[in-house]
Amino acid sequence: MDQVVGDSKIVSGEPKKYPTATITGFFHLDAAYFSQDALNQLTLGDINDGLGFRRARLAAKGNVAEDISYILEFDIAQSQARFVDVWVQAKNKTRFGNIRIGRYRQPFGMSELTSVRELPFLERPVTFALGPFRQTGVMLFDTRPNESGTWAVSGYRFLSDNFGNVFADSGYGLAARLTQIAIEWGQNRLFHIGVDYSYNDPGRGLIQLVSTNEVFIAQNPNLGPAGLSVLPIVGVTPFVNTGVISAENVQFFNVESALALGRMAIQSEARWVRVERPGANTARFPGAYAQVRFMLTGETIPYSKQNGVFGRVVPQCDWTSRGGLGAWEILGRISHIDLNDAGINGRRLTDITVGCNWYWNRYTKIQFNWIHSRLNDVVLGDSMTDTFALRAQLDF
Repeated sequence: MDQVVGDSKIVSGEPKKYPTATITGFFHLDAAYFSQDALNQLTLGDINDGLGFRRARLAAKGNVAEDISYILEFDIAQSQARFVDVWVQAKNKTRFGNIRIGRYRQPFGMSELTSVRELPFLERPVTFALGPFRQTGVMLFDTRPNESGTWAVSGYRFLSDNFGNVFADSGYGLAARLTQIAIEWGQNRLFHIGVDYSYNDPGRGLIQLVSTNEVFIAQNPNLGPAGLSVLPIVGVTPFVNTGVISAENVQFFNVESALALGRMAIQSEARWVRVERPGANTARFPGAYAQVRFMLTGETIPYSKQNGVFGRVVPQCDWTSRGGLGAWEILGRISHIDLNDAGINGRRLTDITVGCNWYWNRYTKIQFNWIHSRLNDVVLGDSMTDTFALRAQLDF
């Protein structure tokens, strides 16, 4: 039987010493080529092709006691290091489940809570612009009985900067997520549903909703004695952008559905935003996406009952010098966002994406996306962009 002595747990006569620490990390190296029609160039300007590190992250994670864990993760791909996840967590310390304190992804959206290491596409869908994502606060969360679903509720300051800080007299938010496995039959065959809600009082009374066409390539264009080592950083021109809006409060609503079918996975979300503006009409912005994935080589796309999202694909046979093809996946997605309402002309965007993923092994994959983007500007009309993007990912 296990015994606890001080901060050490004795297992089979051997004490487990704390704190523990594991170094982990990953990188995304992306290349993208853009083909714009004439009207799209007039609307957005000439978008440069690019090659660059989308992410380059290092993290330390572990435990300081048997039921107290932590992570400190930083991204060094753009300019100076930025905070990603920096939190401490207590497991089942109270009747309210687990407690997390720090900077973390808010409990809102199935696509947002899917690990960036396990994204099937290069980027999350354009609906990503319509959510709170990472903020600094306190969260309670747990699974429901028999892992039939998940729940989470979080309170935080809003909006935080890239280092998790907020400086404002106001600036508070609340986010909650509830998921349920509605039907389950067999191994990794189930139907998932979920609802999400977030209320935000933005610090300084300002909000901005903005998105590219699901590709992010950035570089520093400044030449001269300093080379490319100084600001500013520029990237893909935003396709949709409300500009800075005065806001008394912002509410995000979302519904989720997903179907796990072993080697196939279908996932969809619909969401909308309500922006209460002082002295102006309320603005409402909708968005939605649907995607399907299929493993050509027969691997399972696993569903995580602890997190209510799809997890990591593990090849049945790695790609090695001794033979083996790795794992191959094909996928498609359609996503839409409309940032035109109440006198705000932020444009409408519909993306149709097809792609394939080649998993060399559990920790390495190559991804290709072809994104056909239809952009509508209320003044200039409809325009088109075709984007061809490639990513190499390694994590450990």
